[in-house]
Amino acid sequence: MATTTSSRTPKEPTVGDLTKQIETLQKDIGELTGLMAEMGKLQAARLSDEAETKAQKLKDKGEATAHAAKEQMDDLQGQANEFIRTQPAAAVGIAAGLGFLFGLLMTRR
Repeated sequence: MATTTSSRTPKEPTVGDLTKQIETLQKDIGELTGLMAEMGKLQAARLSDEAETKAQKLKDKGEATAHAAKEQMDDLQGQANEFIRTQPAAAVGIAAGLGFLFGLLMTRR
């Protein structure tokens, strides 16, 4: 096999070439930094919106639960009032018995 030699010599890098490459790298790094900052801002805004949406849903659910509990308590209070109105002697007896039991429990410490 015959080998051929090239008459061209590779161009040796100069200080000017290195300076241009460094400037290009600095420019690219600056652009990357800007893109990363923008991406971070967009991600933060998206996460903030999601958090607000979830917080609002939880707030609405809590308000609905509180409203349902209040309605249930109002219903139980109405039933208790009706029981006291229709059977006052039994209501007084139950209240006295519960008071006696609580008194016993409190003195047994």
